[in-house]
Amino acid sequence: MTTPLQQSSAASTTAGINALTMAHQGILRCKSDVDTTAGNLAVAYSANSADGREFQNLLKQWDDQAQIILNKLQGLIDRLNLTLQTHNTTQSNLTDMIRSSTSASDAAYNQLT
Repeated sequence: MTTPLQQSSAASTTAGINALTMAHQGILRCKSDVDTTAGNLAVAYSANSADGREFQNLLKQWDDQAQIILNKLQGLIDRLNLTLQTHNTTQSNLTDMIRSSTSASDAAYNQLT
């Protein structure tokens, strides 16, 4: 039976999750600020004017792009959480395997003595 090698670090994975979560929250704050500002400026810009339409288009484009980034960040966070779960499961399985091997070794030694 071959033993799988741990190629992930729980601490590094957790740090990555935390960094991505902070970035996600920062973008949400910016998005909220832009939405508030857009609401305030929308009153001043007429949607019937050329500059008003361009302003609305710019806000829509920015909002769409911000949402794509948020979705990608959430996907990365979800993948890292899955990696962390897999890491912990593998670590637990390896620990159980070592304990089982120790018990078998102790039993064989006790039969010899």
